Formats: sequence, C-alpha cells, structure tokens
Amino acid sequence: MGKSTCCNRIVWICANRRRQCSRCLRRWRIRPKKLGQPRRRHDSRLVKRVLIKRRSLTELADERGLTRQALSYRFLRALERQHCPPSAAIDRASILLVDGVWFRFKRRPWVLYLMATRPLAGHRATFMLPVLLEGPESKTAWIKALETIPSAGRPHIRALVCDNFVGSRSIARANGWILQLCHFHLIAQFRRRLGYGNPRTPSRIFRQEAYRLIRLALSTTDERQAASIAITLRLLAREATGARRFVNLVRQFVLRLPEYRAYRNHPNLHLPATTGSVESMGRVIRDLLRRTRSISSPKALNQWVTNYVGLRPQITCREAGLLPN
Repeated sequence: MGKSTCCNRIVWICANRRRQCSRCLRRWRIRPKKLGQPRRRHDSRLVKRVLIKRRSLTELADERGLTRQALSYRFLRALERQHCPPSAAIDRASILLVDGVWFRFKRRPWVLYLMATRPLAGHRATFMLPVLLEGPESKTAWIKALETIPSAGRPHIRALVCDNFVGSRSIARANGWILQLCHFHLIAQFRRRLGYGNPRTPSRIFRQEAYRLIRLALSTTDERQAASIAITLRLLAREATGARRFVNLVRQFVLRLPEYRAYRNHPNLHLPATTGSVESMGRVIRDLLRRTRSISSPKALNQWVTNYVGLRPQITCREAGLLPN
C-alpha cells in the first residue's frame, strides 16, 4: 500500500477509490476527477450553418433560446477545434490558379493568398489552404505563399494562371511553368480609360480603336492576325499624343501578348483565360465577412477563411472560350 505523501504514515482503505492517512486523516481519490464544468463538444453543425448556409448568429441564438454573446462564444470555440484537412495532394498534371485578396487591420495591409489546382482535363479546381501574410502583395510574398505547396506536387504543375502582378513572369520561369495572364484584369484596366462619357478625354478615338484591336488580339485563332495587330498597336502607340498612361499600357500589352494568348498557344493544357474561379472565392469570402462583426484581427480572419475553404474546397473552373463582346 505504501506511505502517505503528507505524513509518510500508513494509508487506510476507505472505499474502492478513496484512501486516508492514518495520522492526519486526510482523504483523497486514487483517480481524481477533473475540476470545473465538463467541456462541451464542439458543434460542427453550427460551423456549417454559419459558414455554408450563411445563417446569422443572432438568428440561430433566437432559435436555441440563447443570447447572441453565448452562441458567439460557442461558435468561436467550435472554429478553434474544427479539424481542417490538409491541402489535397497534387498527384497528376495540373494548372495552378492564384489571386490575392486585400484586407486592412490597424491601418496595416494584409493579403490573403488564394491558390487552387485543376487537372488538365478536369473542370473542378481544388483550393489549398490559404496563406495570410502581412504587407502589400509582392513577389517575395508570393514566393512565400507558393512554398506552402507540397514539394511532391510541384513537379506536376504545368502552368500558372494569374493577374499581372509584379514578379509573375520570373516566378513562372523559375518553376518552368507556362504563364497565362488574366484577360479580365487587362480589359478592366483599359475600359476605365476609354472616355466614352467624356468627350474631352485626350486621344479618345485612339483609345477606342486600340481597345477594339486588343479585344481582337485576345480572341483571334489566327496567329498571323495576332502578330499583325501587335504591329498596328505599336504604330498607333508611337503616334498617339496626350495619353501617356494609356500608351504605356498598350506597349506593355504588346510585349506580353504571348502570355495573354497562352491558352491559344498551348491548347493541350486547356487553360482558362481568367482567374475568375479564384476571384469568385475571394468575393464569397468578402461577402461572408460583411455578415459578421467577429473578425477584428488577422488570427480571426485566418480561422474563418481556413474553415470555409476546408468545408468547400472545390469550385468549377472551365477552359477558355471566346470572350463575350
């Protein structure tokens, strides 16, 4: 039986699980119970109702007869304990789609780096766990985010689809990936500067003609026509006056035309012409965050987004077709 720890005297048996010191008569359990209220099991259904079905905490609290603060506490504890599966392994030839979503906390910029992979012959892209980094979107930050991709899956990536962020070309070259730049971002850049509603816009006719040729260069299937359009745009940019920013955009487009037409030059990869599938996830995340006041820190944002992507990791991503007029 041994000696008691308090007086080093003989220990008496009082019950099946209780013992007593023979000198000071102190009693104890041989298997002590945990103190305090028993921990509640986290309710994974609550997480799905809020994140997937977009139910508000106030509405759910009324249904359960709880205060909003009480249900909010349970929801945050459930988020912390929710198991997020690791990113799916890349085990076949795929393309990588990426996009950055900007946030601001305490006047400091933060960027959520979204990454998804899609098999060459498939139409469903699978998201990897997002990466949240402090600071503006940059080449260095993208390299850190891409390093989270499992090393065993990186050789299976054939192409990178992204907007024209700084360093996209060098990152694609360093990894041996085909680069496809997003058409949507390019067209939005030009449409903002066409001056349809302002007759005083400098070189308005040049802007509209250049925009028409750019749309044609993006969609044509004839490589000779695309090369001819590039030459025409270069001549128009040389003769234009009073539209320096627009001219610089036109020249940059001509230089990077092969990267905008990669979906035509590499049909075996079945590339999309935009990052729309990844951007749609970013829009869903922003809409989700507008419905709550619980996200006031990068840690909370990371918990919400990681759980949402873990619950809905796939999205439709089809190869490029002709752009609508």
